[in-house]
Amino acid sequence: MRGTTVAGRYRLKEAIGSGGMGTVWRAEDLHHLHDVALKIIPVGEGDPVREAAFRREAHVAARLSHPHVVAVHDHGAADLDGRRIFFLAMDLVDGRPLNTRTGSPLSLTDALTWAIQISQALEAAHQSGIVHRDLKPSNILIDRSDTAYLCDFGIARLAEATHHTLTVTGVAIGTPAYMSPEQARGDTTLGAPSDLYSLGCLLHELLAGSVPFTGTGWQVLNQHLNDAPAPLSALRPGVPRELEQLVLELLDKNPDRRPTAADTRTRLTQLHTALAAFADAPTAVPNPQPPTRVATTIDRAAEGREPGTRLPAVVAGAVTAAAIAGELSLTTTLPTAWTAALGTLAGLLLAALYLLDPPQSPHPEQLRITTACLLTTLLLTGGMALAVLVNAPGLWANALAIAVLGGPALLAFASGVRRLVEHSLHRSAWHADLATTAGILHTAVVLLTGHHAGLSGLALTAVGVVLWPATALLTAMLTPGRSPSSLARPTPTGQVTHRHRPGPLPAQPRMP
Repeated sequence: MRGTTVAGRYRLKEAIGSGGMGTVWRAEDLHHLHDVALKIIPVGEGDPVREAAFRREAHVAARLSHPHVVAVHDHGAADLDGRRIFFLAMDLVDGRPLNTRTGSPLSLTDALTWAIQISQALEAAHQSGIVHRDLKPSNILIDRSDTAYLCDFGIARLAEATHHTLTVTGVAIGTPAYMSPEQARGDTTLGAPSDLYSLGCLLHELLAGSVPFTGTGWQVLNQHLNDAPAPLSALRPGVPRELEQLVLELLDKNPDRRPTAADTRTRLTQLHTALAAFADAPTAVPNPQPPTRVATTIDRAAEGREPGTRLPAVVAGAVTAAAIAGELSLTTTLPTAWTAALGTLAGLLLAALYLLDPPQSPHPEQLRITTACLLTTLLLTGGMALAVLVNAPGLWANALAIAVLGGPALLAFASGVRRLVEHSLHRSAWHADLATTAGILHTAVVLLTGHHAGLSGLALTAVGVVLWPATALLTAMLTPGRSPSSLARPTPTGQVTHRHRPGPLPAQPRMP
């Protein structure tokens, strides 16, 4: 067919790609004297399905205009070599599909840049009532300037036109690896959240090098419906916690809980800005031959101790001292000087432990428990077991059970309290751990005085379960802390950080 003219206007030059509904050619537009991408869709006699698909694609494409969407300029029907065909004339993007880049994790810079651009394209489409329904790497083109373009609305449909569809109940169309749960079920009322789920699959692949679920077609569909994806941090250590959380939200089984395209774009842009701010930050060079370090992604950029930990530790210690002194004054008959001294001692102990044990990990989101929290928990466990032996030697079995099981139980609860503080108040893992340790100190004092007042073990347990997270949250609110999204960190003095950028793409015109 090379050299053939379609509809008296488009002269075919070379085939540059193929998709599920047709072949894409590089063609010369004889009216405007420039090359276009011409998608040709064969139509058989009496084939209303293909005709409906084409007319819908042309209608959708005509309504959508966006810098990151491959624009459609013309469409129609024609005869080609004795066959009836439909055609779409589109912008010719000089680049290659994104699936030629996938297969291994990409840099955070590239992944965030392309995800932002695709979310912008989806935002524009959804505002026009358009659902793409087949978002995947082969339907995204990356040009020579590393700009992403969304193309092929071949199976997209207008969200409000629920009575026009090629999908019947129980039959799913699309690409299994990127299909939403509702699409896997064969729902005929897909909305914008379906595209956001596919974007979550795509972002997972860009960051981890693989899609969330793998296997045969039906296995993958079943996993989309029933299985939870593995956290990105388990597949690529160092992924920022907020980025991991965003991907998990995009992959939520419930469409109503997924973020919108606009919200996704905003959160991705904030992460990208933080990364760029770090990469471009000037660094002091105190000598003519400083050591050099290359940082290409956020997971290598955040080396060294987390700044801003001294003040939170001191404030948390002061809050703890005041709270414990007050608790002892209200619940015991100890002199004021004793209550103040005991409160001050507890506060100093807390502050000293955390000042001596600042976060060393470059990724606070990987922190599970600090040495300070572990030491405090084990000391309290040992103290409880010893108190039982001293007050009631005959209850040695109870003391043994506390010594063996008390530590793991308290550590598990401490982990839950820390996560509650992290997600409720958007604190970093280290700051949440600090508040958790302060909370257990407050709670231990109250439970000790409650025991002396004659409260039962069940009542003391109930009080502890409620009081520990409450005091941890209160301490965190009163303590200056950092959000886990605070990604830009200063480079230690004496180091130079270079921003690495990938080289330009070779010219290789292709079209899905």
